[in-house]
Amino acid sequence: MNATLLHAPPGSRIDGWQVTKALGDGGFAFVFLGEKNGRHRAIKVAQHRESSGDPKQTHARTLRELTALLMLDHPNIVRPQGYGLAESGNLYLALDYVDGWTLAEWAERKHPTVREVLGVFEKLAGALSYMHGRGILHRDLKLSNVLIRKSDGEPVIIDFSCASYTLAEDLTGGGLPPGTDRYRAPEQFQFLREHKDEHRARYAFQVADEIFAVGVMLHELLTDPRPTEFRPRFDLNSLSLPPPSPRLANARVPAALSDLVENLLARDPRRRPVDTEALRRELADLRAERSAEYDVPAHPPAEQRHGGLTPAAQAMPSTPQSLKRHVAMMERPRRRGMWLAGIVCIFVLVMAAVLWRSSRSVPGGPAESRDVAAPRSPPSIPHSAPPKTAPPAMTPAGPSSVTVPGPAIAAAPKEGSAVKTPAPEASHPGRAPRLPKTSDAAVKCASLSLVAALAAGCPGAQIRPEAFTCPAGAEEAMREQLHWEVAEQFSLQLDDRQAEFEFAWFTAGAEVVGVVPKGVNDDRQLAVAPRGTHFYGKAYYLSDKMGRVDGPALVIRYDRVKLPGQEEYPICVVAEGTAEAFKDGRVKASNRGAGFVVDRWP
Repeated sequence: MNATLLHAPPGSRIDGWQVTKALGDGGFAFVFLGEKNGRHRAIKVAQHRESSGDPKQTHARTLRELTALLMLDHPNIVRPQGYGLAESGNLYLALDYVDGWTLAEWAERKHPTVREVLGVFEKLAGALSYMHGRGILHRDLKLSNVLIRKSDGEPVIIDFSCASYTLAEDLTGGGLPPGTDRYRAPEQFQFLREHKDEHRARYAFQVADEIFAVGVMLHELLTDPRPTEFRPRFDLNSLSLPPPSPRLANARVPAALSDLVENLLARDPRRRPVDTEALRRELADLRAERSAEYDVPAHPPAEQRHGGLTPAAQAMPSTPQSLKRHVAMMERPRRRGMWLAGIVCIFVLVMAAVLWRSSRSVPGGPAESRDVAAPRSPPSIPHSAPPKTAPPAMTPAGPSSVTVPGPAIAAAPKEGSAVKTPAPEASHPGRAPRLPKTSDAAVKCASLSLVAALAAGCPGAQIRPEAFTCPAGAEEAMREQLHWEVAEQFSLQLDDRQAEFEFAWFTAGAEVVGVVPKGVNDDRQLAVAPRGTHFYGKAYYLSDKMGRVDGPALVIRYDRVKLPGQEEYPICVVAEGTAEAFKDGRVKASNRGAGFVVDRWP
């Protein structure tokens, strides 16, 4: 395969088609807008990428896609317009060029009403029913594989790279057919679990799987005001945790439509509509409802403006009162902690002022001293967890900190903390204060990075950030399902959305998606976390040294993981990198690092 086709510049030619611009790429092909004799077509060139999983089958997949498309002729399905070989020998398809938006882009740009959303999905279900009647399964339905044509608003199903048809040759080596994990029905993961030791076991993709994918698409459009944004989302196909009702997440969703989506996403396939024609009829019945609630935008346009939502509103747009009360209960401890932190800060500042004034009358006090070993500054005190958009505050380490001349003020201990703060020792006038004794173990811990110290079991007083709690079930999942051990290390690209081997800017408090990159060759790591494993978490900026010798740090706490072809698991993995800069709430650090399995934080 000719790798130059990956970046075919405008003006280059593919078998006489002049490339105008790139349209997209996937695991099996790259798509360009081509022009020949005044005709514009989407030129889809077969080309393997490592993520596709089967380099020897790339051309075979393209031929199978062509065969499937030649059997179809429907206004809501992309049409083939020819095929051929590029100069490099790569097979290509010429397809209808659909000038339009993806479903997610359409929802954000046009602010459709619930009735308009139903109209689009009724047509999609009709196209799927036509397709299934000819024995063809798409197998990769998702928001980005449906375009809404700008000229007439018609939906068009595209990208049949993963499609199959009756009696088609099996091209997949794994247990599951190709597709996008988020849109897979839960029974596919159940099949993997039950047949994990059977190397020749192959899942038989069904119409029920397509219906589930339609349910995921509909759920996302109804509950997420900005579905184009790349960020971790609720796993709709988890075997252990059913998805939330659309109406619970968005009060604008009519109850009957919410019930239908719940049935489409049912863990038992028998609860879903019997086929896509039955689904089309149900959607048509709902679209015909005369209730005014079907004629309002699925999301208020203001919610779809970039940056127009708080984190809580982003997670649960148009939240009804029952869910708002739940969010308020989750927020209450944080607010109480902030209130207590304010009281403690005022108390310490008052005490500092009193001691400073009294010290002016003491010989050798701060007002007369000129040989102070370190500049005087207000003492650091631990405080409650900050809002979700801010990084957690840190306090200097206990045993490794050094007492400096001047009035000794004890930092107020955090309420409920197991770390006891000793009473300040009175200093004799003119006598230098004693330095705390430091054990060999404390010296060793101080020399370690933050995450390495955690994994090595260094005492919490040595490195004492605001405590995080590992997600429920993380310890059991890491031990039983993932077979991970505490202190196990993974090589990671810390955020998959940024360049791997470069320094990148991380927004403190923002979500990140780490990934095991291609260059990893460690056999043990690949056995428990293969390439393509995704880690979901949040970035923090540590402004204090915390017993470290490397200065401020970027720390990422990953609390969820998804291995290729498996369900999502809760985890406790922490990665650390030296912060090169901090500006406007963003941290600059290397995007390549190590993640450590921990059982506590800190």
